Amino acid sequence: MSLGAALRVAFSHCCAWMRASETHPMSNHSPHSSEHSGSSIWSLLNVIIAVAIGGFTLIFASTLFIGAFKQSAGLVKKPEAPAAAPAATAAAATTSPAAGAPSTAVAEITIKPDLANPLAYDTKEFKVKAGQKVKLTFNNTHPAVPQPHNIVIANAGSKDKLLGLAMAMAAAPDGMAKGFIPESPDILFHTKLLQPNTTETLEFTAPAAGDYPYLCTFPGHGIIMNGTMKVE
Repeated sequence: MSLGAALRVAFSHCCAWMRASETHPMSNHSPHSSEHSGSSIWSLLNVIIAVAIGGFTLIFASTLFIGAFKQSAGLVKKPEAPAAAPAATAAAATTSPAAGAPSTAVAEITIKPDLANPLAYDTKEFKVKAGQKVKLTFNNTHPAVPQPHNIVIANAGSKDKLLGLAMAMAAAPDGMAKGFIPESPDILFHTKLLQPNTTETLEFTAPAAGDYPYLCTFPGHGIIMNGTMKVE
């Protein structure tokens, strides 16, 4: 029987007993009868109080027992600690170079006439970074066919225009004196016309990203003797 049901039964018995006492009073009221009635009422109240206390004690003990059982069985999840911040990722982010920052290393390139074809460069292409310092050395040395050459670096897309200007300088009386370097705003950097077994070094900062042609402007050479500087 539940605690509530027990209390209701006890209370109903108490009320019924009191109504019966009022409806049918005893004809003889002796001191012994009064004492008996009083003791009966207190006995019933003691039973009710005992049942109530026992019920609450049972409920409280049951609650404690069920909670302890769930915790020991792992049914109650303990709160998880917050995850620590990824320190390694933060450290890597602080040490990584900034995007788009120019390289501090100097790009050193050496170009010579091709051994197999003296009217071509041995380096047909090289790559540098935009804003990077470039040190370009032209070593005009060929063991079999020595020829005068130069290197002219020009704007992207101006190769054919410079070839035409170089060919036109073949008939110019001052072409040799000018080293066959055309007067053109497309020319960015150039060496002088180097005689065989001579060297010159160009030092400059790489321009914006793009493909920049370089060629020898000695008349007739640039058709084969050319290459591309790729700026990334």
